[in-house]
Amino acid sequence: MNKIILKSTISIGLAFALMAIGNIALADTVTGNLSTGISGTNGNQVNGVVIVAPTASPAGGVFTSAQNVTLVAQGSSKIYYTLNDVTPPTCATGTLYSGAISIDSSTVIEAIACYIDDQNNVHPSTVASNQYGINPPSQVTTNNTGGGGGNTGGGGGSTSSGGGSGTVGIADFVLLMANWGQTGASNVADFNHDGVVIGIQDFIWLMANWTA
Repeated sequence: MNKIILKSTISIGLAFALMAIGNIALADTVTGNLSTGISGTNGNQVNGVVIVAPTASPAGGVFTSAQNVTLVAQGSSKIYYTLNDVTPPTCATGTLYSGAISIDSSTVIEAIACYIDDQNNVHPSTVASNQYGINPPSQVTTNNTGGGGGNTGGGGGSTSSGGGSGTVGIADFVLLMANWGQTGASNVADFNHDGVVIGIQDFIWLMANWTA
């Protein structure tokens, strides 16, 4: 009789242990889904709200006057941003958006939307980037004295680095976009001739010398 009772006790204890292990595994699965299954991607949901990157109004472009830029991300808890394409923002770094951003010179605004779930986990969107060119001059003087080459395309003879026409305009902008992120002093989109990565500084040069 004692052996039967002992065996029954062991069997019951083993069953409870297996049930406990199963519940722990299930809990881990549920927790994993909550913490990682909906994080950090546009289109996923947090508390029924779809994650979206911030939308800027007006969107990036070339303007003849200063602009007040507003950022919106429907349902987000916070928006952070940085300026001039230096360091992308995160949900812990950058400037907390609290109202329209005044832009009076050529600038890049990068912004991220942050969503918080019921467990206070933060779910970031992707980073949205908008470039603004402000007050492009109506006329600049070309310099055709350098290197004997006149309009040499990035060599210093003309203010136009790409078009070869002595003017700076849409053709140069297209060149800039096509070469964005590349390096090299011989690159035709190295408008400011610094020999480093084709980027915001070349964009600012383009806006400052715009004649088309």
